[in-house]
Amino acid sequence: MNKYNIYIICKSEEIFLEKSKAFDNIKSKICHIQWVPAEYLKLTQCNKKLLKKLNTRHNTKDKSIIAKLGCIAAHRKALLAIFQNQTNNNLILEEDATLTKTLPLPPKDTCYVGGWIIPPQITKAEKVKVNVSPRKGLNQIDYGKFKILTTHSLFIKKHEEAIELLESLIKPESLKCYDVQLAEMEWFKFYYYPPMFVQSDHKSEIDDGKNKNYLRTQNYGL
Repeated sequence: MNKYNIYIICKSEEIFLEKSKAFDNIKSKICHIQWVPAEYLKLTQCNKKLLKKLNTRHNTKDKSIIAKLGCIAAHRKALLAIFQNQTNNNLILEEDATLTKTLPLPPKDTCYVGGWIIPPQITKAEKVKVNVSPRKGLNQIDYGKFKILTTHSLFIKKHEEAIELLESLIKPESLKCYDVQLAEMEWFKFYYYPPMFVQSDHKSEIDDGKNKNYLRTQNYGL
């Protein structure tokens, strides 16, 4: 069946129902929509080793580390749900993912369906322009020239790929922020253009303040 299965990561069922309304006019393109509860990890006296699970800057606050690990944990739950449901043509959307227009037919391969294109070195983001001229549809990611950040909207073609990605996120002793981890793994080989989703203007619970991703994800920041 050439329809989407959508997994929305958000903090409450109320928000999930509200986010689901965005797809009311295109129900013919959707087979299933499921809520994936956001994950809020708890730091206690007994699990402080958890902080070492994230490879980040030395001055990153514990609150931020736990929030970033929670993001990874929520995506793990979404990947597991895909595998358990044995669904294909899967969209994993974070709470701030906003549909740009309408959904095209599901892409033929796993890909980013929104994001921020930056140079290979993250430190050069917003400082060095990336020369990319995407065509409509699937485009290959040339990791030697650029990478894609943000994970607000991901397309996983097959449920077997979901468990493959899940396993790669469980085995390492230390991970980086989820979008950086995926980019460094070079797990996604393609991105879809134009983006199906952008990140809405919002206050980031992870970064404890507003970020510019609602601008960075407009047309992949190109």
